[in-house]
Amino acid sequence: MSQRGIVMNSKPRVIITTDMEVDDMNSILHLCLHLDQLDVQGIIYTSSQFHFNGDGKHTLEEIQPHYLCQGEAAYKTHTGYPHPDPEAGKLKSYRPFPMGWLESLWKNEYAEAYKHLSKNSADFPTPEYLLSITKYGNYEFEGDVRFDTDGSDLIKNAILDEDERILYLLSWGGANTIVRALMSIAARYKETTVWGEIYHKVISKVRIAGIIHGVGQDNTFQDYCLPTYPDIKVLWPEHMYGSYFAARMAPTSYRYTYQAEWLKKNIKFGHGTLMGKYHLFGDGTYLEGEPDKFQYGITPVLDWGYDRIPRMEFKPYSFLGEGDSITYVFLLDVGLRGLENGQYGTLEGRVFAEGEARPEPGYDFVDEGNNGPDRFLRAYQEEWAARADWCVKDYAQCNHAPIVSAEQADIYGEPGEIVRLSASAEDPDGDCLNHYWFYYPQGSRYEGGADDIRVWEPLRLSTSFRIPSDARPGDEFNFILEVQDEAEKPITRYAQVIVKVK
Repeated sequence: MSQRGIVMNSKPRVIITTDMEVDDMNSILHLCLHLDQLDVQGIIYTSSQFHFNGDGKHTLEEIQPHYLCQGEAAYKTHTGYPHPDPEAGKLKSYRPFPMGWLESLWKNEYAEAYKHLSKNSADFPTPEYLLSITKYGNYEFEGDVRFDTDGSDLIKNAILDEDERILYLLSWGGANTIVRALMSIAARYKETTVWGEIYHKVISKVRIAGIIHGVGQDNTFQDYCLPTYPDIKVLWPEHMYGSYFAARMAPTSYRYTYQAEWLKKNIKFGHGTLMGKYHLFGDGTYLEGEPDKFQYGITPVLDWGYDRIPRMEFKPYSFLGEGDSITYVFLLDVGLRGLENGQYGTLEGRVFAEGEARPEPGYDFVDEGNNGPDRFLRAYQEEWAARADWCVKDYAQCNHAPIVSAEQADIYGEPGEIVRLSASAEDPDGDCLNHYWFYYPQGSRYEGGADDIRVWEPLRLSTSFRIPSDARPGDEFNFILEVQDEAEKPITRYAQVIVKVK
């Protein structure tokens, strides 16, 4: 076992870049409870159009004159929104993030929680390991790709190493540190005879995910990455998680988990300093360096001044936001097979690569419910409450996930044939389990006329399904077994079977 507290395995390999917006802080704090499920190999400070720390000498327009439309009241970036400060070009820094916030978190709040987290799962990384992978990237100016940094070097070396796993690069701010790493690889190899091999390695290995369409809260991905790496893959989950508007706009079936009563009881209070640090609207937290309009902890109001986003007031202790968690929630292994095939589904529904056709519109940043409720995200919220207990309680006092597996993950059959779906389920805490098979049409491929596709006995672990007589070769029927334990703070896991027509 290594210092990071895990053995080598096939967990998703992840590097995060963050501009330390308050919702990034929340994403980090929530991620702390799931660090046992991912192989996080880097957490890197970067910049964005919303946060840059400057170098103490230059203004933004001196470093990035091509980003600025001189004479305009406010310039626009690729996001389509005006810059939050119309005079940003004259500034030497803008809403600078607190240097050392991550390091302090690992040494203090996480270290305190780790004593209990590690008893609930041995795979949690040590505070010392997290300190070792926390780096400073290109954080001085928006869109800054002028030079290599410790952060860009970490990304570059991870791309070029011999680990054959997919490398997920999660952009929680500007993409510039990620782009700088890719630029450095191109600068070293593009004019050599091995460029074709290196290019193929990058395209095969790297997957980028970021909250803003087009990747990142600056223009560097479009300006510097796409011209050199036009085939690089950008991933987008089907459903939004954790927007600033969730307490009022999330799907009604689990909106209560974003509201004050639930959060005070299950997260903010009584769960140690790690969850106590989690930011909520009107919780009294003051953020150094932030303008008054962004002091959500003092004034529970969201008013960005954009035409399409109305002014909203929130009840104190309402959910504030995890706008960047969308990049990692779909990576968590709960038994769904979306990383194997994006159409099969994840906690955030299906996952699409940029440019792939979507059957329906994707999520809306404001209204999370516009594309129908995502039943998996309710389970994710419920697990948040269970894992918050892990911060302060030993194993015997906490709830843990059921262990679920399908007897056959892929079943082949012919039209009209009856096939059997079987799975096993057990609970490490000895809790009773409730299980239910359901058909997942969004992750299936079938254009026939049957309109009532289901298994015969959905409450049994072993059941049957008759393939419709009009099914065609290549059709796929996606069935999911949902298993939840009977606990005060339940946890849900899944088994997934794809019935394929021969």
